[in-house]
Amino acid sequence: MASFSIKKVCNSVIAKLLETHNFDSNTEKNDFIHCDKATIYLLYQCLKDVFHVTSEEIPMILIKATSLVDYAVEKLHAYPYKDVPMSWRRLHTDASLLKSVCEILLILNFKDKNSWKQVIKTLDMALVMTGAPGNNRKEMIFNLIEETEKILRELEQINDHSTIQSTSLKRTIDDNSIKNIPHKKSKANVTKVHNIPIINNPLLKIPQPSLTTFASHITSLNPTPFIIDSCISHWPALSTRPWSNLDYLLNIIGKERIVPIEIGAKYTDDTWTQKLMNVGEFIEKWVKNSIDDDDKIAYLAQHDLFAQIPRLKDDIMIPDYCFVDTNPFIIGIGDDGDSGSGSIQYLPPQEVITNAWLGPKGTISPMHTDPYHNLLAQVIGQKYIRLYSPNETSKLYPFEQDGLLGNTSQVEVESPDLERFPLFSSALYQECILKPGELLYIPPGWWHYVRSLDVSFSVSFWF
Repeated sequence: MASFSIKKVCNSVIAKLLETHNFDSNTEKNDFIHCDKATIYLLYQCLKDVFHVTSEEIPMILIKATSLVDYAVEKLHAYPYKDVPMSWRRLHTDASLLKSVCEILLILNFKDKNSWKQVIKTLDMALVMTGAPGNNRKEMIFNLIEETEKILRELEQINDHSTIQSTSLKRTIDDNSIKNIPHKKSKANVTKVHNIPIINNPLLKIPQPSLTTFASHITSLNPTPFIIDSCISHWPALSTRPWSNLDYLLNIIGKERIVPIEIGAKYTDDTWTQKLMNVGEFIEKWVKNSIDDDDKIAYLAQHDLFAQIPRLKDDIMIPDYCFVDTNPFIIGIGDDGDSGSGSIQYLPPQEVITNAWLGPKGTISPMHTDPYHNLLAQVIGQKYIRLYSPNETSKLYPFEQDGLLGNTSQVEVESPDLERFPLFSSALYQECILKPGELLYIPPGWWHYVRSLDVSFSVSFWF
């Protein structure tokens, strides 16, 4: 039944893609303006042919679709992400949809789980690499992933049934043997707090303020950070569907989903790198069974997981505070507020920017600034956070402003080299240990350093 359903979805996807590549609208033409005619023609011909060829000819269309995806990837890597022309993002998305349909048509009558997992990987790569721009493209991808996950669940049930039958034929282990088997606790449910610092300069913590009070504070001339208590305890992620149960989290996200993972203690290290991996590997190997080795720390950091996995949004809610009126501003920074010492420019985003931060104990976000108002919600575990006012910038030794790390300090906050950075010792700061159920407000331009004390899941809301 699931195979019939996914075939129907494939037909719908190809029909909608063909409508686009007839180029009846100028908008669609403009979106692909940077793509050469031969590339667009090849994509269009493959879309026309995919349901009018024999099963023996599908592999050739798959090869062509894969080539189109690879070509688009080359173009994506030729630009900084924010500067990638829409044409190459659209090409990657549409070619990935075509590729996934070809993969599905080839394996419809097979029960190989790895082949179906590859379909999910193809579609997730489009979401992660491009954001899947274009009319209804995300919906097409989500529908194909949903149908593929149904088939994977059917295959797993078949395997489970076979395993149960096989197990029932085995000899029952006697009581004495059972007693000798050591009991092993699940690391997913055991909290191991890591190197808790002493809090000398605690942040202000207040119960849920009114929207008027909050708006008045953040729009004042010099807003300061503070912790909001008792504000998100009603989230399903903290109550009825707790993310502290990593097995639940793994199930709701989907263990075969592909996500970008940072490898290394912090992004300022020379050995730091990024890798695409499935969620199952990340949680089982890097989160549940992490080891105390800086080079072996993995972090799902600043990723819009909620756009990639929409059902995850059902477990949280965007705080009402994110919708208060804010106005653009430019303020000078420095001990005397002189704009010549630098400035902070704030422009409200068009909508609330939501990012996920999931990792084991020991993950570090080096001291940096962000350009937006930020509410950081702690869902799992605890984080040590230290904050410095923009007026302390001259003591924090940022990297060169015109580089990629212009918003990041060179100082190792908890083990500073005071010979290289002598002024850092006199910089004033506030700090906290952020606990599950708490929200931390961070104003634009405030420096903040973050270290997880145990397995941690945070959600940031930029507004």
